Amino acid sequence: METDDRDRTNSNAYNQLKSVFNSLVPLSEQEWASLSGAFEERIVDSKTIITRQGEIEKEVYFISSGLARLFYQTKDDDQITAFIFCENMFASCLESFIKQHPSTQNLEALEKCTLLTLTKDKLDALYEQVPKLHVIMRKVMEARFVASQQLLSSYILAGPKERYELFALHYPYLVQRVPQYILASFLGITPVSLSRIRKRIARSG
Repeated sequence: METDDRDRTNSNAYNQLKSVFNSLVPLSEQEWASLSGAFEERIVDSKTIITRQGEIEKEVYFISSGLARLFYQTKDDDQITAFIFCENMFASCLESFIKQHPSTQNLEALEKCTLLTLTKDKLDALYEQVPKLHVIMRKVMEARFVASQQLLSSYILAGPKERYELFALHYPYLVQRVPQYILASFLGITPVSLSRIRKRIARSG
C-alpha cells in the first residue's frame, strides 16, 4: 500500500515519523516535505519475512505500528533472535543495508505492521538535500548501538533471571506482546527456563 502525497500530512504513520525526527533535530517544513516525500507507506501481515537471509537489504523501515525481529537461521534450522523492534523504531538488516552485501539475518514481522520505507538510493540523495539527516541517522544508529551493547553486556554479566528482569524493566510493554519462544531466544535462554523464571517472579511478587 502506498500513500498519496496529498494524504501524507493526515497519515498517523507520517505524523509519528515527523514527531520522532523533530525530537532528534528540529526540521523546517521544507525539510520535512523533502524527507516525507521519500518514504512510502506499506502494510505487512504478521509472520511476513520482510528481508530474507542471502538477500541484499535495499530499505530501512520506520515502524509506525507492530513488532518485528531480526533473527539468524542456523545450519541446524534453529532461529536465534538478535533484536526486537517496536513502534517508533527504525528496522533493517543494517550491515547488509550499509555494505550492500547479502544479509546474514532475516527481518520478520511479528505482528501486522504499518511501515514507512526508505530505499538506500533515496536515503543517499536525502543526505545531500537535507544535511540535518546526517545528525538524525547518527542518533538513530547510536541508539541501536547502545541497545545492542546493553544486550551483549547482559549476556556476559547477568544471569538468566536478571536478564529477563532487565528486559521487563526497560520494555514492559513488550513482555506480553513478544511470543515466549522468541523472547527466550532473544535473552539467550530456553523457553522452559523463561517459563520457570516468570513463575518464580509471579510467586515472589
